[in-house]
Amino acid sequence: MKVPFTLVATALMLAAAALQAAPGDQPVKPLPPAAETKTVIKTQTRSLPARGLFQGDRLTESARQQLADLIVDAVGQEVEVALLVPTGPWKIDETSTSSDERTLTPARLAAVKRFLTERGVDAKKIYVESRTDEKIKEPRLDVQIVSRPAAD
Repeated sequence: MKVPFTLVATALMLAAAALQAAPGDQPVKPLPPAAETKTVIKTQTRSLPARGLFQGDRLTESARQQLADLIVDAVGQEVEVALLVPTGPWKIDETSTSSDERTLTPARLAAVKRFLTERGVDAKKIYVESRTDEKIKEPRLDVQIVSRPAAD
């Protein structure tokens, strides 16, 4: 069976017309590159001297206020890490119930951790890192919070 030439020519012209842009059609412009979003990491530190930090195994009101101020500064932020850093000549004692301000017991560290978790810091993000520095004469507890803006 032979197809008439006119039929083939018409089919080819229709196919070519479908491939051509219609009048008024505009090519699609590529999207502009996405703006880089920078995550702002915020680090806040409070240095709490051993004197007046604990009363027995509890935080003093002064220490609680200083830690509360640190937490308030992190409002609207998602805490990535809370670092408790006992620095200087602390007396480390696992069993002591001593009222000596220079004694750092697990119960005292637990009081600081508990205070932070009660104010919304995830307990899994609280770490303790002890640092020894011969130059420091008085022990202190540095509390550092590293955070980024919270995702809504």
